[in-house]
Order: sequence, then C-alpha cells, then structure tokens
Amino acid sequence: MRPQVRIADGSEDNGFAGMLAELIRQNAEDNPKKGKTLGRIRGRVAIVVEDIKVSVTLLFDESGLTVHDGIVGIPDVTIRADSDDVTKMSLMEMAPAPFPFRGIPDPRGSTTREIFGASRTGRIRMYGALMNLPLVGRLTRVMSVND
Repeated sequence: MRPQVRIADGSEDNGFAGMLAELIRQNAEDNPKKGKTLGRIRGRVAIVVEDIKVSVTLLFDESGLTVHDGIVGIPDVTIRADSDDVTKMSLMEMAPAPFPFRGIPDPRGSTTREIFGASRTGRIRMYGALMNLPLVGRLTRVMSVND
C-alpha cells in the first residue's frame, strides 16, 4: 500500500500546511525511495514558523502523513524557525551513496552548511531531535527536493 499524504479536516485554510503536504506528496511520487521512506516514518513533528506566526503538526503513521493546523498532541520533535529557513530545509543536499550513510544531509553542500549554521546560532531550534534521530533523518529525506 502506498502511503497517503493528506491535510486534516479543518486545516485547509493553513497555507503552510498545504505547501508542506504538497511538497512531501510530490517528492514521494517523483522518487520511489522517498515514497518508501515516507511509509516507514512514525511519529509527530511540530513545525512553528515564527515570522508568519503559523504552526503545523506532521503526524506520520502506518497510513502515511496527515498535516494538521497548529500543534496537535505531544510532538516527538519540534522545529522552530522563520519561513526562509524552513524553505531552505527542503533544499538541503543529500549525501551520495559512497558517503558514510546514504540519505543524510551532505555537509559539503552550501544549503546544508547554511542550515547547520542557523542551528548553531539559534535561528533554527529543534527540540527532541537527538532522542528521535531516525524520525529526523527520514523527515529530512522526504522533505528534501534533492536526492
């Protein structure tokens, strides 16, 4: 069964929720490996976009992804950043196969370095990431438009 990407009832008015759902849906359709990764993700990720004062919850379960408006439930991981940085997260370069692990951000990529720098300075804050590395890694893979 192919994982589904849907927007929760009542969340249609959140443009950011629609954008994220469409990005992940398109990535999963364009790249079968990302579709397979999407089917393996389990957990709840809250993304708070501070400059436009909007938040979404990505709920990954056995059926796929449901994007909710606002923070729903207790997230495993919470990401707080401005909209530009969240957008750049989808442009992170992924490491090629010979790199230590395929499917992780490539530290040699300029966008990846910029995102890591924003994390170091506190412009991007992630809570719960160290306790949920598989979730964060898989989320990064399905969000990135790069292979």
